[in-house]
Amino acid sequence: MGLTMAIVLASLPAGLVEEVDARWAQRTPANRTAIARELAKRLEPHQGDFEAAWRLARCYVWIADEAPYYRDTKTRFRLGKKAMNVAKRAVQMQPKRVEGHYYYAWAVGQWSLGISIAKALWEGAESKYTGALKKVDQLDRSFDQYGALRMWGRYYHSLPWPKRNRAKSAKYLRTAVKKAPTNLRSFVYLAETLIGQGEHKSACDLVTKALKLKGNSAKEPDWDLWQKELVRLKNTGCKKLLENL
Repeated sequence: MGLTMAIVLASLPAGLVEEVDARWAQRTPANRTAIARELAKRLEPHQGDFEAAWRLARCYVWIADEAPYYRDTKTRFRLGKKAMNVAKRAVQMQPKRVEGHYYYAWAVGQWSLGISIAKALWEGAESKYTGALKKVDQLDRSFDQYGALRMWGRYYHSLPWPKRNRAKSAKYLRTAVKKAPTNLRSFVYLAETLIGQGEHKSACDLVTKALKLKGNSAKEPDWDLWQKELVRLKNTGCKKLLENL
């Protein structure tokens, strides 16, 4: 990349970050993906700037999450890779800021789901994912409603045997539920871990509790998606993982 192009990419229009943040705060279950797509287009020309780069990575991983985790693997692979590249750039620019590390870990997760966990591990995803999460833990574990706790919990649940450790997964996810008690994603993740442990009654009790919660669109504009997944788990008697339905 030439010097002129680097300067152009790094140059942010006045007020862009404030406008992006204001628009991001307007997300609801009905418009969350549309807003992420809209903002990605605005941020892409400026990804040479740290503040634009991590927000762009955030857009990509949220767009990839439009469908449940077990569907649309091609989109997850494509957007996960794009998010990894731009989040890595953010980390290089500001290694002591949490945002780049956090969205890099999330991006690795999306990419891994896109190509399959087993193949991702073969290609070195594990060290990328855990390395980024360890940096998040060091810098600010509370970021994104303690999102690193959810990621650690899901990591230990999703690993293939013999790496899988659902006891560790449950420990992280119970803490995540406690720290962010309206985050329905955490409840789904914990319920699936409990199902994986054969603790079907505990999983159903958790699902019943979660279904009584009112989603907070300001913090979790995807709560409707996770609420539907909770209903699907309940309909099985909490005996099957979502990917097996």
